[in-house]
Amino acid sequence: MTHILEKSVTQQPKIRGVIDETFRQMFENTCQALEALDGKGFMEQSWTRDHNGIWTVGESSENAIYIDRSLHNGNVFEKVGVNYVAIEGELPPGMSFQQSGALATEVADQITKNKGNRYFATGSSFVIHPQNPMTPTAHVNYRYFEINNGTQPIYWWFGGGADLTPAYFFEEDAVHFHQVHKEVCDKYDSSYYPRFKKSCDEYFHIPHRGESRGIGGIFFDQLNQGNPQKLLAFVTNCTEAFLPAYMPIVQRRKDMAFTEKNKYWQRLVRGRYVEFILSCDRGLRFGLASGMVKQQSVFNCMPPAASWEYDDQPLPGSQEAILKEVLKNPRDWL
Repeated sequence: MTHILEKSVTQQPKIRGVIDETFRQMFENTCQALEALDGKGFMEQSWTRDHNGIWTVGESSENAIYIDRSLHNGNVFEKVGVNYVAIEGELPPGMSFQQSGALATEVADQITKNKGNRYFATGSSFVIHPQNPMTPTAHVNYRYFEINNGTQPIYWWFGGGADLTPAYFFEEDAVHFHQVHKEVCDKYDSSYYPRFKKSCDEYFHIPHRGESRGIGGIFFDQLNQGNPQKLLAFVTNCTEAFLPAYMPIVQRRKDMAFTEKNKYWQRLVRGRYVEFILSCDRGLRFGLASGMVKQQSVFNCMPPAASWEYDDQPLPGSQEAILKEVLKNPRDWL
C-alpha cells in the first residue's frame, strides 16, 4: 500500500519529532519576525490535555500541545491569530479523515468506522490582518496528519500552503508572492507549482459569491507520494518561504495613504473571508468535530472587524472593481 510510511520512518519515533519541530520552528520564527516589524508582542494561551481528553490551561508553553497567540491593534497589524498544535488522540467513532476532504475514498474504506481511530497531528497556522487596507491579509498553514493503529501509521500526509487576500490589488505583489513559492516548488518537482497553484485557486473559492477568496498562492493535501524525508524537506522549505514572500509586500504597503472609504472596503473583503471560513473550510469543520481545533482558535483567526452590505457592487473602473474582476477570474501570475 503506497500510502503507508516506509519502514525506516514508521519505526523511528524521532522522525515524528523532526516533523513536529519543523512546525514549531515556523511558529516561533514567524512570530518573532512579525513582532519585530510591528513593535508589539503577542499574547499567548496554551493548553495541555489529559488521557480523558480534558483540556487544561497551562502556565507555560514548554509542554503544551496546543498554543494560541494573538496580536491586537499593533502598529502594522490590526490582528494576527496564530496556533501551533502537536496532539495525539482518538477520533470519534465513525469519523475518518475522509470527512476533512483529505482522503481518497478507497483509503477511507480501509479504515474501520465502527470504532475510533488513533491519530497524530501537528502543524502551525497564521492569519494576518494588517491595519493598512493596501496591505493584503495573509494566511499560511502547514501540517502533518496520520492515522495509526497504535504502533505504526496506517495513513499519513502533509498538507498546507500560503495565500494572499488583498483589499486592493497590486500586480507586483501577486507576482512576487507566487514567484517565491514557485522557486521553492521547482527545487523539488517542476509539476508542484502549477498543481498547487491550481489547487489553491480551486480550494479558496466562495461558491455562493462566484469569487476566489484572494489572489491565491499554493495549497496541497494528501502529499505522501515519494520519499518521506524529501517531502519533509520540501514542506520545511515552504515554511521558510512565507516570510520572504510576504514581508517585502508589507514593507511596500504599510505606510501608504488610505481613506475611511478604503477601510470600509477592507471590511467588506474581510466579510468574504469570514464567509469562507464558516461555510467552506473543510479543515475547520473536521478540526472542531475531532477535537483537534479549539473553539477559541476559530475566533482567533477571524478579522477584527468585518462588514456586509446588500449588493455591494463597486463603481465600474474603480480600484475596488478591478479587484472584483481579479477575484472572479483567477490568473496565472508567472
